[in-house]
Amino acid sequence: MIKDLSQKQSTSPLGSLLLPSGSESMTDAKLLGIYIQSADMFAVLNQEFNLTQYYKSEEIDFLHRLSNSIFLPSYLFNMQNVLTEYNKDLSIIYDEASGTIKIGFAHAHAGTAQEIVQKIVAESSTVLNRFENQNTKVILKFLKTQEKQKHQLFIDSLEELLSYQNKNRTIDPKVDIEVKNKILAGLESELIQKNVSYNSKAQYLNLKTTEMKLLKGNIEYIKKSIKKIRAEITGTRGQKELNANMSDFTLLKSKVEFNKELYIQTLVKLEETKVLISQNTKNLIVVTKAQVADSYSYPNKIKDSLSILIVLSFLYGIMTLILTIIRDHKD
Repeated sequence: MIKDLSQKQSTSPLGSLLLPSGSESMTDAKLLGIYIQSADMFAVLNQEFNLTQYYKSEEIDFLHRLSNSIFLPSYLFNMQNVLTEYNKDLSIIYDEASGTIKIGFAHAHAGTAQEIVQKIVAESSTVLNRFENQNTKVILKFLKTQEKQKHQLFIDSLEELLSYQNKNRTIDPKVDIEVKNKILAGLESELIQKNVSYNSKAQYLNLKTTEMKLLKGNIEYIKKSIKKIRAEITGTRGQKELNANMSDFTLLKSKVEFNKELYIQTLVKLEETKVLISQNTKNLIVVTKAQVADSYSYPNKIKDSLSILIVLSFLYGIMTLILTIIRDHKD
């Protein structure tokens, strides 16, 4: 059974090992089956068990033995026929319900057959993670490119924001508006107080006195200050209002935050992919170990012997009939 350890587990650890992994696991199993039947797997097995010599040795019956005779092309000893015989001896059965793959191998020696199956299982585990690592390396290369692009986007948007701040001589227009609104509220409150004081004193003091002139001057100065601050907030001809500046600033700041989030997500994915390369995420679980057969089932010697006997008897009958016909015609 093939288990992907990189997937999040929704069940207990024991249950996750026993339950099937679904269509993705079955796809991995069939991909693995193709590899087991390939010349690459045969080369690994041949190096240890010398299968090329085995398929032309006397350990195999003459009906399945390969030879160097050019008159028997189907039994000619070459790599194509050797690989064909190897796949005939190989047994791969898929069970989609349980998500398992059953592997068997037929050999003249039961112990060797068991060792070959064990070697196939051990090599398959390595190959699964090799396939996964190759795919992960492609993703890693893409993520490294994305990381550079997202970092540059973040830097560009940050520089654009800094340029805007320097051009408008502000750190944050929102803060400026809040400060100016507080100042404006204070000046308007002070203006009301000054007007009340001026009107009260005007009832019993001469308007030309120094005190009244000073109070009148303060009122005019406060009015000018209020007008100036309001103009800065609402804007005047040739000058953008602070509300518009705040809108532009908010857009630039949002762009910086968005690009920053993209860059962070790319970095996180990049680190996760680096971890996946350094570990084996695909685990081949051996549900049942390879067993040694206590008797042979292939080839069926009794059936083959009877078949040969029937064919020879049929040929003998035909030859006898032909000789009888020839003899009758002579008479």
